[in-house]
Amino acid sequence: VFYQPIVNHLRQIVAVEALLRWRRLDGSVLLPEVFLPVAEETGLIRELGLWTLDAACAQLASWKATGLHPGRVAVNVSALQFRDQRLPQVLRTALQTYDIQPGELELELTESTLMSDTEAAQATVAALRELGVALAIDDFGTGYSALNYLRNFPVDLVKIDRAFVRHIPFNEQDRLLL
Repeated sequence: VFYQPIVNHLRQIVAVEALLRWRRLDGSVLLPEVFLPVAEETGLIRELGLWTLDAACAQLASWKATGLHPGRVAVNVSALQFRDQRLPQVLRTALQTYDIQPGELELELTESTLMSDTEAAQATVAALRELGVALAIDDFGTGYSALNYLRNFPVDLVKIDRAFVRHIPFNEQDRLLL
């Protein structure tokens, strides 16, 4: 797991995002777009997701024990992991095991994960909100892209896909998004 700092306008670290990478024997790094589809196809994504969540919680606990506190730790959750009814209990156990306050953990979900079965997704989101875990929609704009759907899901953060904002400095029409 690699940790990418998230900084505010003052360049202060306010959070970190746990990013899963696969280090090969030769030391090179395999990016997620290469290995995650295989993990999803084989069903190993659940175990990989649980391992990542546990590793991120353990790292946060380690940082806190040494006096460091990077703020919130964001962890991506796959659609299969999100649909697993045991997710709230797994999170509750991780929070207790590592003595993490719920607000110190953020789960990142894609909009397609939330929209695939909205009734079940709403129930899972409600259970996660009850735990106090922060929720973010990652890569908003790559799926359904309907702001109206956000009303159904009380999330803390919406991360707009970079395709929508990449050209803002260079393209007048893209600046209209602001």
